[in-house]
Amino acid sequence: MNWRAPVDLYCERTDASLWSEPLNALTNGAFLIAAADAWRRMGPSAGADLRLLAALLALVGIGSFVFHTISERWASVLDVVFIALFVLVFVHRALVRLHGRSPRVATLGVLATIALSAALALSVHVPALNGSELYLGPWAALITLALTCPDAAARRWLGRASLLFLLSMVLRSIDLAVCAQWPLGTHCLWHLNNALVLWCGMRALIDQDQCVLKVS
Repeated sequence: MNWRAPVDLYCERTDASLWSEPLNALTNGAFLIAAADAWRRMGPSAGADLRLLAALLALVGIGSFVFHTISERWASVLDVVFIALFVLVFVHRALVRLHGRSPRVATLGVLATIALSAALALSVHVPALNGSELYLGPWAALITLALTCPDAAARRWLGRASLLFLLSMVLRSIDLAVCAQWPLGTHCLWHLNNALVLWCGMRALIDQDQCVLKVS
């Protein structure tokens, strides 16, 4: 496999040059802003797991920026890896922190998320989704976390994240479909909206953590 092979997946890209996707590249700054705000809200007593999630949120933006500038096969893997790591760590910590599950049960939840995501990605083949099948599993996991969350405030944040993620997948899916009418595409909006999705998820964890610290 040629890991240096160019990748052209999005409407905005018109050639293999570094800045052929300026909006898709620069809108990854939204992830850095979301990560910085999450870090600021944590306070000095935040756990290492929350710090890790904030760092992964920043890496999502960095990995995606690299992919949308260099746009080679190895960079596409970098892009997906940081997103996957954030999702899996988030599911684990949400099950422990928000749902009161043991780390062992939370690990089983992570494995179930991986299995569901793989099953949906392999079994769902809808051209209109433009490759967004990969995100159906994480979306289902997020909905499940929202519906079963015992904490009302965290449940609202997770509910907002679930609805926003649906919009994100729509924006990602229609990128090529609207290309003739809108040459810039909609993938940049996927970045902006997804940064908000991940920020809402972080708010669920951070606000609950702050409440626990105040009570204790």
